[in-house]
Amino acid sequence: MDVKTALLLSVSFPLAESQAEVIAVRRGLDFNELFTKEVANSREYELTYADSLRLLVTQPNVSEGGVSISVSDKATLIAIANSIYRKHGEPLIREQNPTVEPIED
Repeated sequence: MDVKTALLLSVSFPLAESQAEVIAVRRGLDFNELFTKEVANSREYELTYADSLRLLVTQPNVSEGGVSISVSDKATLIAIANSIYRKHGEPLIREQNPTVEPIED
């Protein structure tokens, strides 16, 4: 199985392949690479996964194909993403009002 398939299956909520690919490229992850234990435990994969969760929780309402993300789902996804961000020294998602913050140069 390739990294793309593994990531999309791991997210468990509808996520456009193109959105996931943009996140993967930004994190330096090769979507076509074979998914292995080493890749699964890599910083690049873990942060791509966390960024994918961040994308889902920052959407106003996520509902597609009969699947929607509730407030309690969002809290769980934020907790998972934040544990990964904390592990890698990345900024955390603010839990009360998840937002995407602009990066200033």
